[in-house]
Amino acid sequence: MNILITGGKSASALKLLKAFASHHILLADYGDMPAFSSPAYQMHSLGIRNDDTTAHALLNNCLDQEIEVLLPIHDFEIEAVAKSMVLFEEFGIRVLLPEPADLPKFLNTGKQSGDWALYQDGTLQFPENATEAQKELGIKEKLNGVFYTVDSPEGLKPVLFTLNS
Repeated sequence: MNILITGGKSASALKLLKAFASHHILLADYGDMPAFSSPAYQMHSLGIRNDDTTAHALLNNCLDQEIEVLLPIHDFEIEAVAKSMVLFEEFGIRVLLPEPADLPKFLNTGKQSGDWALYQDGTLQFPENATEAQKELGIKEKLNGVFYTVDSPEGLKPVLFTLNS
């Protein structure tokens, strides 16, 4: 499966590689990208950042690179891509984000910390050694994307994994 992860120049994007170990990964970011690839991933430039055309630029890059799954992690991409998820899906591209209506309850502008986990349609995909509480959280909240799971008085709380720009 071909997966595009944005924020490709960040250490956070590199950490996400282990969740997709058996897939072809394209680490993408805006502006110049290092001309480097490894057996685990390739680097790709998304061009010049333009917040007015973010979703359009990502869709074009996904189509050009034959991407099947998109994981946007820059904070400025999240809302634009969430609003365009139906369009991505019409082209056969799965977007790993919560539904647009659910997005606000998962956003946190504070510091992100804790254990992170990858969910797809409520099913925990990574890590393999996750707790039962993390697994149940995905099902209960119908999580889709990468989330930090943070302890709160009410139990585990999912917070969407994002890079602040």
